[in-house]
Amino acid sequence: MNLESLIREAANTPPIDVEAYYSKAYAEYQANLTHEAAETFSVLCARKPLESRFWVGLGASLQACTQYEKALYAWAMAAILDPENPFPHFHAAECCDSLNQSTDALKALAEAKKRVKDPSHRLYKPIRLLEETWRNR
Repeated sequence: MNLESLIREAANTPPIDVEAYYSKAYAEYQANLTHEAAETFSVLCARKPLESRFWVGLGASLQACTQYEKALYAWAMAAILDPENPFPHFHAAECCDSLNQSTDALKALAEAKKRVKDPSHRLYKPIRLLEETWRNR
């Protein structure tokens, strides 16, 4: 499955109430129904593949389900669609670490760090801490 095939598929499917689906997916995620949330976010990603927030939801849901390989794909899509956002890179780093891919984890963390320059940003300290911890292993 690639972005082009998702866009083609989305054009050939009946319309849905995207915001209602998003509310459903978000509520499922908040209720820790992460498998259900992943399924609902998958529908949203298929229908609206250029919406980064749907990929973020899918990535978070899959990561919570410990489906790290699949989550990495969703985080990559979110990063492509919202290139200044550090969160997809940060969470991709977490997934890589969970998969024992230390080199890739540090690369993803470095990408998140590039996007977080302000020490008051909420990811600033976690990035520095993980970077130090992972480098010292």
